[in-house]
Amino acid sequence: MEILFTVLYAVFIGFYNIFKKLSLQKSDGLVTLVFLTSTAFACSLIWIPFGVAVPFDLLLILGLKGLLLAISWFFVLKILRTVDLTVVTATDILSVVLSFVLGIIIFGESVTWLQTIGAVVILINIAAINLCNRNGKGSANKLQILGLIFSALVTATTCVIDKFTTTYLTPYQVQFWYLFFICVFSWVFFIIHCLRKRSFLIQKKDFANFWNYLIGIFLFLGDFFLFQAYKVPGSKMILISILSKLKVIIAILGGILIFKERKVAKKIFFSLLVIAGTILISIF
Repeated sequence: MEILFTVLYAVFIGFYNIFKKLSLQKSDGLVTLVFLTSTAFACSLIWIPFGVAVPFDLLLILGLKGLLLAISWFFVLKILRTVDLTVVTATDILSVVLSFVLGIIIFGESVTWLQTIGAVVILINIAAINLCNRNGKGSANKLQILGLIFSALVTATTCVIDKFTTTYLTPYQVQFWYLFFICVFSWVFFIIHCLRKRSFLIQKKDFANFWNYLIGIFLFLGDFFLFQAYKVPGSKMILISILSKLKVIIAILGGILIFKERKVAKKIFFSLLVIAGTILISIF
């Protein structure tokens, strides 16, 4: 059942990533961040009747997740304004390798040669995707690449947090509190930025930008299925992390059909090799 839930998550988050790029064509990155997190948290209010009280120590862990993701998403949204969707989404697959390493360190999972080869294949082809646009429109500079690597590290860390917290909490509790914290931290960043600029940065056009609301809804739906996957008895963090990267396929199609990205054939080829690497890692 966790495979079905994870595939559904990948579909919703794949479209969520496309909608983020569309949203950024009309709104600033920080504005998009507060809209999407506020909309997603508003959706999570439906879980209150199911009981959302959690122990304080787990609340702190979910608060840490919210802080890390608020910082990570802020960087990604800034990068996504100028960098191709394919590059941003493909680099996120680095989190598969990082999840793999964390699985070994934290959960004592064993390593095979095929899994090691898969990790190397992912790293090499992600680098190749980024080089496709070198010195061209949609390329990522060194600082942006570092930002994307940081985001991948955060994603891998939150995978560990999700697996740990869903062991003790219901998916509704995990989703409600993580969205609460990421919403709070997003608004904190936004207010600080407004104070620095001495201006309220949300404009009328941002309220009319329906992509700002749609990304929050798709984030909520995607995460709902993700937490359901983690809650399935015997589910494995690495397998869920790998299957979730099927969202790359949707991002590739979005980059080609909607954003008219350059060097399409090369990006498809390298992305397929990245997916092949994830398959090798999934062989236990």
